Amino acid sequence: MIASQLVAVLTTTSSFHLWAQPMLPQPEVASVPTTISQPSAWPQELTLSSSEKSWTWKQPDLEKLKNSSDAKAGKPSAVTLPVYFAVVAGTKPPAVDSNTLASVNLSIDEANLGQLLLNLAEQIDRPAQNAQLTITAGVATNFIPDRPGQILDLFSARTFIEQALATGQDKIDLAIFEEPAQIQLGDLNNLGIKKLLARGQTDFSGSSASRIQNVRVGTSRYRGLIIKPGEEFSFNQHLGPIDAAHGFLPELVIKPEGTVPEFGGGLCQVSSTAFRAAFYAGLPITQRKNHSYAVRYYEWIADDQPRAPGLDATIYPGAQDLKFINDTPGSILVWTSIEGHRLYFDFYGTGDGREIVVDGPHPYERQASGAVKSTVIRTIIRPDGTATNLAFNSTYVSPNLYPKVFEYPKPENQANSAQSTSTPQLIH
Repeated sequence: MIASQLVAVLTTTSSFHLWAQPMLPQPEVASVPTTISQPSAWPQELTLSSSEKSWTWKQPDLEKLKNSSDAKAGKPSAVTLPVYFAVVAGTKPPAVDSNTLASVNLSIDEANLGQLLLNLAEQIDRPAQNAQLTITAGVATNFIPDRPGQILDLFSARTFIEQALATGQDKIDLAIFEEPAQIQLGDLNNLGIKKLLARGQTDFSGSSASRIQNVRVGTSRYRGLIIKPGEEFSFNQHLGPIDAAHGFLPELVIKPEGTVPEFGGGLCQVSSTAFRAAFYAGLPITQRKNHSYAVRYYEWIADDQPRAPGLDATIYPGAQDLKFINDTPGSILVWTSIEGHRLYFDFYGTGDGREIVVDGPHPYERQASGAVKSTVIRTIIRPDGTATNLAFNSTYVSPNLYPKVFEYPKPENQANSAQSTSTPQLIH
């Protein structure tokens, strides 16, 4: 257990809410005036960021922080900043007499600020999580990564917020105390599976029920795979049979004769997500091809990035594969998950200090027909400072060249026979 001190957060104008915080050195903060007399200078919105997430307080939230009617009328708050800081520091609060009250006129509603901070802490604070890892027959069957506990430093957050409001800043970084997990992932194996190397993510919002089913079944094939150092990973090698007996449903597939229903349609959601994890991990990509035309399911990259084609990877067993090499010092654990309509591929292993810088994707030559080109440049910077640039270029034709044919596949035995004589191109 870590030592604790009680840090007070004001929740009403006459009382404090006590919150347990670790007794760690307080980060340096700029001095904040006890009187903030120009609410008109406040930002239109305020973004508060941690290493994992950010929150934006919009104008309605900031309006709640302005003076109460009493303060606007010239009546100072019953609890002043000197009193607040004294309670936080654990010292005796100064006497609040008429002279003190007359000299302090806060323009911040302490009660609302305290409540906003407590709401923020509820989203940030969490206990430390110990790692779990069970490997059976070379595949991880149970896995929970270690995760440090964290507690929002309410004292510093309050100070930073008041400083931002006083100076018109619209962004601040939150100070968060961390408590390491007692059992680290690296303690549970000798394969070099120690920490998160990269995450690949895609969004399949708007998919049909059958497409979602195929994504879920396909994703399950890769959960827990372990890629050895120096090994070339083949997506198709681990995919297995694609038929009704193995849980797949008919869904649209891009083929030379058009966009037609076929068992397993939508599996490129899985391959594109795996590609992105390898891409962001800085692994050598030895085989990858974009779809014939730009598919909207693969244009979302992250919530803070514009939608753009250029980071997809199509597959079709026997015709097109996705391959990459594990060139890291240890094995890579592939752990997949689905949250809502978002699919994640997390790669865990041993980092070697490489830094990945991505520029793009940048679409260009976009045509009214839907045809477009895109490029994205990945730069890998090694610990010795050497940098390697590689451009991933994608050319997409018009989707009009692949009209949709809404017919269900033939019975499974006939469908399998037909697959052997056709020349399939891509899975949608």
